[in-house]
Amino acid sequence: MTEFDRYVDGSDEAVYEFCDACRALPDVKFIMAERKISELLVMIATSDKLQAIVAKACAGYDFADSFAKSRVKAGKKYSLLPPSRPRDLIAFAVNLLFAFDTRNVGLQEFLNEYYYSGNGVSFAFGTFAGHIIAPLADCVLGELRAFSEEAHDAIPAREETVTEVEPVVPDEAVSDIVGRIADMCDIAEKTGAGSRELDELYAVCGGLGDCVSKRDTRMMRTLLVGLRGVVNASPLLRGALSEKVDELDETFGHFGV
Repeated sequence: MTEFDRYVDGSDEAVYEFCDACRALPDVKFIMAERKISELLVMIATSDKLQAIVAKACAGYDFADSFAKSRVKAGKKYSLLPPSRPRDLIAFAVNLLFAFDTRNVGLQEFLNEYYYSGNGVSFAFGTFAGHIIAPLADCVLGELRAFSEEAHDAIPAREETVTEVEPVVPDEAVSDIVGRIADMCDIAEKTGAGSRELDELYAVCGGLGDCVSKRDTRMMRTLLVGLRGVVNASPLLRGALSEKVDELDETFGHFGV
């Protein structure tokens, strides 16, 4: 046994702590972001069950190809739509965190490219973390459940780990919502808002429309939060679109999103 191995935890509780840290990351200020990212990676390295879950997800996974496919053109900018399959999301998110930690990808440059917000870099980091890292919790817990079932070992029940079944958005509602998002972009063009504000709006609207089409309800709610932030950051957009965003929020709530 190496000195490092003495710190490796084989309990389920280490996995639960990792998932709690993932859920808490959207509330972290940017100044603490790199430290918290490193802590998440240490949690993986010191939990044999997390190592097994991540290794299984990353086996044969091509991160560069997946990242390229996740980039969605919206106006003059790109938004990021991570994989929807739980194992792919685990591999995607962990690879991305590792790229930040090793400085192969600059965190602030990444946020400016895919999650830029007029509300500041901490808001952008919160949107990113809510979009990609917080959802890791349910994905990892699902893999832990499968891992333990294979080992014929029951997992202690924890109320916060219960995942509700995502609602189905009807075809006619999908068409209506996507059309309303497109109308918001048309309205924005007539407000006199600056090109940077419009590019940011188009990026979020493009990602949101794609999520609605895919019925990715988890990401619909996340991107709606981002859309509200973009609209509220601009007096011109807020005056023209705030009510439209409220209507989208109400529609999402109707379908349980």
